Amino acid sequence: MKGRRGNPGLKGRLVDKSVEAYIIALETINRISIQYRIETFCYLICNAWELLLKAKILEDTRNTNSIYYKYYKTQRENPKRSLSLQDCLERIMPSEKDPIRRNVERVKELRDEATHLVIGQIPSEVISLFQASVVNYHNRLTTWFGVSLTDRVPGGLMSIVYDMSPEQSDMSDKRLRRKLGADAATFLARYCTEVKNEFDELEKPAQFLIGIDYRLVLTKKSDEADITLSAGPGGEVTQVVEVPKDPSRSHPFRQTEVIEKVNGLLNIYKINQYDIRCINELYKIKSKSEYFYQGKITGSPVQYSQAFVDWIVRQYNRDKDFFL
Repeated sequence: MKGRRGNPGLKGRLVDKSVEAYIIALETINRISIQYRIETFCYLICNAWELLLKAKILEDTRNTNSIYYKYYKTQRENPKRSLSLQDCLERIMPSEKDPIRRNVERVKELRDEATHLVIGQIPSEVISLFQASVVNYHNRLTTWFGVSLTDRVPGGLMSIVYDMSPEQSDMSDKRLRRKLGADAATFLARYCTEVKNEFDELEKPAQFLIGIDYRLVLTKKSDEADITLSAGPGGEVTQVVEVPKDPSRSHPFRQTEVIEKVNGLLNIYKINQYDIRCINELYKIKSKSEYFYQGKITGSPVQYSQAFVDWIVRQYNRDKDFFL
């Protein structure tokens, strides 16, 4: 392969080094005992992306010089300088609104700021960015080069480990701000606000941010539970008291009202009862308590939440053929 046009040998080495950086990044962020894990992860994941993007540029151009700045060709006294991460992103993902590009750019921003600050805590928005970047990288590695890491990286390792209590994710919490220090707290408060706002502006794509949700579900089957409540030295299961919710507030819409609200938010397409039935069947909406509610008494009406309305609109905005 050496000597062929496009230097596939160089491309292969870039991919190999990129994968190594990615794996070390995962190992680092998932070791909670490492105090410097945020900064280290940022450096490594950005390096992994830069190398992967350079390999993609070589793949597309078949020209070794394509990953170097052009003006260095005429300045032989200076060593060649390869493209920066930002340059690579702009070449491979030219759209400024590309959620994957924006995700990497946000992580890069944190990497650059980490040079000047010590960030000891991980707000939830940062973890969500990191998680999306981890998934995006693996997807692009597979799509561009046909490489899957399932034989080298256990699936669980790609889920970032975090130990987060509420005060560690709320940037307005005074205790967290004291731990971080004035400069780091000010930067992170602004940074997290900007990330949340951009997530909304981009219509909440998972490629930009993978959210962390805390939900409690009561189940009699222990193997279906993520958490088992226990108390005392013997770990005896506690008694859980369920507080009844008012479905008229949590799920206030009948089917006709859902149709009216969705149609009021859509620009062109108008849905009907058949569309709702298809959505219910295809996406198992009746099994999702956050969207659907029906009382246990025979004849109880079917009720939907505002979250269901928002979800339908969001799906259509992402894919104009959603209802077809």
